[in-house]
Amino acid sequence: MPTEPRNLPRLQAVALALGPLRERVVFVGGATVNLYSTTALPTPEPRITDDVDCIVEVAPRSAFYALEDELRALGFVNDTASGVICRWQLQGLTVDIMPTEPEILGFSNPWYPAGFAQAIPYVLPDGTSIRILSPPYFVATKLAALRDRGWAELRLSQDLEDLVHVLDNRPTLAEEVADADEAVRRYISQQVTDLLRRPDLLEALEWTLPYGSGYERKFEMERRLRRLAVE
Repeated sequence: MPTEPRNLPRLQAVALALGPLRERVVFVGGATVNLYSTTALPTPEPRITDDVDCIVEVAPRSAFYALEDELRALGFVNDTASGVICRWQLQGLTVDIMPTEPEILGFSNPWYPAGFAQAIPYVLPDGTSIRILSPPYFVATKLAALRDRGWAELRLSQDLEDLVHVLDNRPTLAEEVADADEAVRRYISQQVTDLLRRPDLLEALEWTLPYGSGYERKFEMERRLRRLAVE
């Protein structure tokens, strides 16, 4: 776990670089994980991510092409070398800008549309205001990603690592999920219930917690997951 923040400076730089487009995107993904921490003491970032992820609501496809033109006008360049069709570069910054609707680029997260609609404001340390997913929708997007790309090997899943970090550092998470819309609340409950059935869960929790968390901490994370599983 890095002791000096590296995700936050990147996030702030991208937010500033987006200029007027900043109000039209919602920041998601690993670069935002530590923004959900509400513990009294400063929380180290769980992991360093090289890219900053944003989602945007654009339809039809022509509107997305118009957005791409606006990005180019701001100095962003398509990162064709990466092979990632939503990736852009600007002065050493890597930004993935993803439409909420899968029809535009052929992929999305099932909780991006609703998460975008219910995004919340967040003021970064430099005073820049951005929008991020509300905690319940952040959890839902991470559970969907975990199911899609990390279910086979929980110990190595960055999505589980991100989820555990928020679970560990946001004491009110269970109450926030309980107050969320029924659809996302039920989805979280179902996915967490499946996760709790995994015989390798405790081992995976131990792997994802920071070094030195102590033997008992994984059991506390399991208890917090059980609270998320209650509909």
